[in-house]
Amino acid sequence: MTTTLLLLLLAAAAAVLAGDYLLRRLAWHRMGTRARSQAERIVEEARQTAAHRVREAELSAEEQKARRVREAEESARARQEEAERLEEDLRQRQAGLEQEGAALARRRKELEEQAAGLERRRLGLERRDADVAARETSVAARLEEVAGLSRQEALERLRAEIAAEARARAQEDAARALEEARAGLDARLKEMTARGLQRLRIGGFVESTVSIIRLPSDDMKGRIIGREGRNIRSIEMTTGIDLIVDDTPGTILISSFDPLRREVARVAIERLVEDGRIHPARIEELVEKTRAEMDQLIDETGETAAFELGIQELQPRLVRLLGQLKYHTAQGQNLLQHCRETADLAGALAVELGLPPEVPRRAALLHEIAQAAGERLAAPSILASGEMAVRHGESRAVQQAIAAAHPDVTPRDVDGALVRFACRLSRSRLGARKHNLEVFISRQRRLEALAASLPGVRAAHVFRAGKELRVVVDSEKMSDQEAVALSREITSRIRREVDTPGEIRVSVLRETRAVDFAL
Repeated sequence: MTTTLLLLLLAAAAAVLAGDYLLRRLAWHRMGTRARSQAERIVEEARQTAAHRVREAELSAEEQKARRVREAEESARARQEEAERLEEDLRQRQAGLEQEGAALARRRKELEEQAAGLERRRLGLERRDADVAARETSVAARLEEVAGLSRQEALERLRAEIAAEARARAQEDAARALEEARAGLDARLKEMTARGLQRLRIGGFVESTVSIIRLPSDDMKGRIIGREGRNIRSIEMTTGIDLIVDDTPGTILISSFDPLRREVARVAIERLVEDGRIHPARIEELVEKTRAEMDQLIDETGETAAFELGIQELQPRLVRLLGQLKYHTAQGQNLLQHCRETADLAGALAVELGLPPEVPRRAALLHEIAQAAGERLAAPSILASGEMAVRHGESRAVQQAIAAAHPDVTPRDVDGALVRFACRLSRSRLGARKHNLEVFISRQRRLEALAASLPGVRAAHVFRAGKELRVVVDSEKMSDQEAVALSREITSRIRREVDTPGEIRVSVLRETRAVDFAL
């Protein structure tokens, strides 16, 4: 019984151990399966991660490659631009060196010619000295034999004859050399003058008495004239010009002897055309606005003239005076155009002589600024211009060069001589001056000044090429009867004081305006 129980216990223990073993094997199998699945999943994830990282590395490599290519292209482009800039600098330097080389070659040729001439003169003098010595010996011997003179007396007489002959020949040689030098100098001066005139920029700044305005269409002419001509009358009375509207397509003309009035009228009309609102009130508003802006336009004109000539560091007052020269004439020649021509010529001549062109060009541009100052001058305009330039920061060298342009002043240096010569060239060139126009403009100014000097006159303008004088009076200070008397007084004074070639119509306008505002 005990043995049986023991066997059963052993069998039960064996069964328990076998079940436990089987359970453990099953658990191990399941764990192995899960481990293999997890390993396969890890391997797959590692493979995907590696593939992703490979793709990222490839993309990063491509981006780096593209960035490096762009950087290389930008670097190559920058180097190409730098190389082009250096090549352009080298080209300019080479051109400058070629010009300097040509000038040096010309100078060397001149020096060689002078040296050759001196060598020829030296050889001629040596031959002459030999001839003189031979003649002296022969003459001395002959004198001693024939005249019975002593050697000392013969030598003194021979020296006197030889000295007289040498002086005569020296004078002939000096006169011949002076004539050759003068001929060569004249030829070179003509050549330099011709080259300077070829470089001269000749162009009109303003017309003599007429300005042209282009219109977008012919319909604009009717709007400028206005109903019953009220717009054109307002323009003429406000600006003091003649407005000519004819059959010329797309064009109207502004006529006045005063360039400043023409410029104000031209700018105001162009703004009216652009704005489209054309009526008397708008006309007066734009004309007053344009007059207020003329200072800026004058400054821009002076700055442009100085910039085109390469002149810098001008004082604002001098720039303003240069711009005002555009609206001044002398014997029909525009003063700003004359000053620019003179500066161009003076600079070109200085370059031809191998001299620095800054001082003559600067002095030539400023030599008429006193005429734009609007003040009574105690000295001639050119001398006053020099003094005015010094007061506004210019050097004494510039003042002396300006003064040299006056006919009564002797130039002290080459710069002054160049300015004087260039000024004469600009004044004497064909078509530069119009004396008849100067007389005409002077007559129109006298007519306006005569009328404006009378009491009660607010404005006076000449129209129709000097055939009509319109006088605007203050309605508060003058009655209708006094306006009639004023017209008679003006006509009487014109007959006595102004030399007029024909009939002049005098119109005295007295206008009353009532202005009120509704709020």
